[in-house]
Amino acid sequence: MRDIKQLILTAGPSITEREVAYGIDAIRDGWNSHHSDYIGKFEEAFRSYTGASYAMATSSCTGAMHLALVALGIGPGDEVVVPEITWVATAAVVTYVGATPVFCDVDKESWTMCPKSLEKAITSKTKAIMPVHIYGHPCDMEPIWQLAQKHNLKIIEDAAQSIGAEYKGQRTGSLGDMAAFSFQGAKALVTGEGGILLCKDQALFERAKFKGDQGRDPNRALFNIEIGYKYKMSNVQASIGLAQTERVEEIVEKKRQIYSWYKERLGGIDLISLNVEKSWAKNIYWMTSIILSEKVTDTRDEFMQKLKEHNVDNRPIFYPLSGFPMFDKANNPNAYFIGNRGINLPSGHNLTEEEVDYICGTVKLILNAGKGNVIRGWLNHREEVWSKIHNIKSSESSSNNLPIKNDNGQNIGLLVPIVKEISQEDIHLLKEWRSESQKWFPSQFKVTFEGTKKWVKQALFDDKDRVLYFVLDNNGNKIGHVGLYRFDFKENLCELDNVIRGVSNVEKGIMKYACQTILNFAQDTLGIANIYLRVLSDNERALSLYSRLGFKEVQRVPLCEIENKGVVTWQPYYGNVYKEVARYFVTMKL
Repeated sequence: MRDIKQLILTAGPSITEREVAYGIDAIRDGWNSHHSDYIGKFEEAFRSYTGASYAMATSSCTGAMHLALVALGIGPGDEVVVPEITWVATAAVVTYVGATPVFCDVDKESWTMCPKSLEKAITSKTKAIMPVHIYGHPCDMEPIWQLAQKHNLKIIEDAAQSIGAEYKGQRTGSLGDMAAFSFQGAKALVTGEGGILLCKDQALFERAKFKGDQGRDPNRALFNIEIGYKYKMSNVQASIGLAQTERVEEIVEKKRQIYSWYKERLGGIDLISLNVEKSWAKNIYWMTSIILSEKVTDTRDEFMQKLKEHNVDNRPIFYPLSGFPMFDKANNPNAYFIGNRGINLPSGHNLTEEEVDYICGTVKLILNAGKGNVIRGWLNHREEVWSKIHNIKSSESSSNNLPIKNDNGQNIGLLVPIVKEISQEDIHLLKEWRSESQKWFPSQFKVTFEGTKKWVKQALFDDKDRVLYFVLDNNGNKIGHVGLYRFDFKENLCELDNVIRGVSNVEKGIMKYACQTILNFAQDTLGIANIYLRVLSDNERALSLYSRLGFKEVQRVPLCEIENKGVVTWQPYYGNVYKEVARYFVTMKL
């Protein structure tokens, strides 16, 4: 169990050896004639990913938005409509050019710009609209496009938090005339600090680029013809940004996975609501957030303080901007409800499912102390199961063996747990079986002895939530293995895992009875009520086995094949709905 004396932080990036390598290269060789190599590569990679026409890396998202307004010629006497719920920079940049930010309300579910409120905010002085794809959910752009066309207005997307989000299949950053993203250290993609300006129109882009380079004459070195701004990104930052952009799909999917863990545990609680994903949207869930209902007696700040007392870091959803002293108060009730009741929960890339378990248990305890015994109940159950699994994996005692019986009650084999004293011979056996079964796993790579040895240590012995048994026949021959994995004690479930028959010439039905034995053990000894498994849709032998055991399909996810440096992975497919899918990941429940 994690050390709850250590604060679970709200944010944190995903940094790999790729970012380190690019950064070192930029530090060592990214000077003089190579001073902007990574900047150019980063701009092109990000432009291509979003579908924009032009891209300019900047020192911040704030700087990018400022340059967008400058390029559009917006200034004193003009108005720009901004949603109430956003970081202050969205409105601040409007004041930088001498214009006035006008605040509209937000949708109560998606927290993004409300088109009806936007329409009421437009006046003869309005020159632009700045929709904000808040916390990774895109705005409903179609009505915004219609209003912009009707009133001849420009659209500047504040896409700071929405890298990878989509509106009707189109990525944010390509939905307006100009757009700005952030790579500040808490965002999905990071460069430490930094941003990028995207643009559709070449003339607007050239104007923004000129003003962002201090108004230099492009034809004369060190000669300036206008007052401009210093908003450049460094080559070193861009090297990290390039590495992050090359990993963007992986990073976005981790954000979505973290949200799914929260949704499983907190969804359906009537005292809170979580981020949503509208039918036309792909939300990247930059932050998983909750809104406290009016039935919750704690104020938002009191609730946040209680979370911190349990070492759960958090921060408020953005305050309504018109409530700040430098702006005039606006009548936007949804924004004030969300801004006064919203909390961002820990959402960093290094967050584990175990930590989410703890966070959600803490949220429930605070919501209703009277139900604390329920939380304590499943926490106690978790500790009991972990203790039993630890004892099984730590001892060669025959008392941990499980007899395999057929329907007539005859002993036809034995389940023997794989323990920490595993022999070199057994590791070779596992290596051979894993190698032969590669095509039935989502990640397919060359299996080596050292890789198998590492897997046994990290994925079996160091993981509290996995136990694996060898399947032995009546002659003591090892013919395969089967295990249990991914225990969820709140939902009282686990997965049947690593079912592999490594030997073909075996007694008919022995793997079925081996699986039945471990299922009985999970239910009767560990007290697990719900058992699931996941299997590739073209693994017909496995599907037949699981059907005979009583498993029924509950979900299937389309997969696409991705190859990177010789490693093939099958990942969830979110793209062209008409694309023919080769295989699916099928979830089944007993």
